[in-house]
Amino acid sequence: MMFSELDILIIRDEILSELLNGEIREVRCEKRDIFFEFKGRAKRLFVSLMHPHIRVHLTDTMGGEPHSFTPLLKGYRLRGAKIRRGDRVLYLLFEKKLSHGLMSRPVLAIELTGKYSNVILVDQDGIITDFFQEVPPGRSRFRKVVRDEKYVPPPEKPRSLFRLDEMDDTELRAYLEKFFPYLSCGENLRNLVSDYVKRALEEKKPLVYLEDGRPLYYAPLPSPCLEGKEGAEFETLSEAIEYYFRETSPRKEREDRILKALLRERERLREFPRFREYGELILRHINEIEGGASSVELEGKVIPLDPRLSPGENADRYFSLYKRMKRGLEKIERKIRERSETGKQGEKPKEAQGDKESTPPYHVFTSPGGLRVYVGKNRKSNEMVTFELGARDDIFFHVKGGKGAHVILKTEGREPGEADILFAARLALFHSNLSADGKGLVSYTPRKYVRRVPGQPGTVTLEREEVIQVRLDE
Repeated sequence: MMFSELDILIIRDEILSELLNGEIREVRCEKRDIFFEFKGRAKRLFVSLMHPHIRVHLTDTMGGEPHSFTPLLKGYRLRGAKIRRGDRVLYLLFEKKLSHGLMSRPVLAIELTGKYSNVILVDQDGIITDFFQEVPPGRSRFRKVVRDEKYVPPPEKPRSLFRLDEMDDTELRAYLEKFFPYLSCGENLRNLVSDYVKRALEEKKPLVYLEDGRPLYYAPLPSPCLEGKEGAEFETLSEAIEYYFRETSPRKEREDRILKALLRERERLREFPRFREYGELILRHINEIEGGASSVELEGKVIPLDPRLSPGENADRYFSLYKRMKRGLEKIERKIRERSETGKQGEKPKEAQGDKESTPPYHVFTSPGGLRVYVGKNRKSNEMVTFELGARDDIFFHVKGGKGAHVILKTEGREPGEADILFAARLALFHSNLSADGKGLVSYTPRKYVRRVPGQPGTVTLEREEVIQVRLDE
């Protein structure tokens, strides 16, 4: 399925809710993905021009290299957003007071229109100043996209969610199959779709439908065509879209294959204790073993032997194999932990419909010393992590000088080691608006010295705090 006109209407409202009046700090690009970071805002704006997965939504992540949009937009504030109704074009309105007192009001056109999807920066006179990709004369029969030329909007699409009556039944079903596969049912499709769109713009209960545990469709509202179908609910459509495309991407499928291979290797390596047992049995019965034997039965166990080696050398071989496989298992366990626990790429939806258990509204990790670490996902979750899951002697972590998750390291009556402290501190930095820097300061203190700020859920003050500098790449 593809990003639709309905999606962009809802996403526009989410963008304005989170980023309105925010000031651009940096724009980064990774292949055909663009990230816009705003000062003091936890959410970033994400645009993907990767066909057919073109989309725009909010995200917690930031990646790639600085883009040429940065010097042109840095310091500008987002003042509004407009939609070209009936198409997937979003215009973001920016504003900045220049040194001579005049106001500059550029527009960022996010065009999610297919093959020539683009992001174009236009000045207040309608002249193109920058773009993600140039469209020189001759490449497109509709228009060109080059610097210092007048901006011309992309041509309107012949089919639109808001012009259903202009499509015959065959065209309508083809349109729905492409953009709204979860609505393609029944006879009176036009009434069904119109009613659904009206409710989706008012109610907004986004979810991702699942099949055999894998994402099937995302939708802003449960579909009457899929009643009883398993689904995972999300707080925002941005989160649902991000989860859907991440879980269905070729990269995710590759990561899943790697993880499965690691799990198979782990099962093989878990046999390592028997090799130490073989070595010990050989040493206990070394005088009973004949040289040149290919196997021996000791205490009810048949042990393979290398006939070229003496009994003592066979014992050494098994001890060496035991140590090597033990190290291998530790390495595999670490890789599995990294892939399945420590990063936002593996985040799960907040709640599942149907018979499956709900996912907790917070992240849970295990420190190198075996201690549990809880990480909040939002303000409500932060409150729960700190004041419900956190005991007085547990340790609270939070990025210093920024916005981010509350992190609680459960001490369980033990003194956490340095590696445990560092692990929790890195999680606090990673789940913050300073994570893109790759390094930063993190405050920590026993939970008993953490105080709520009245009337501000999720906001706290700290006493007797200590500060640690951490890097995410260590």
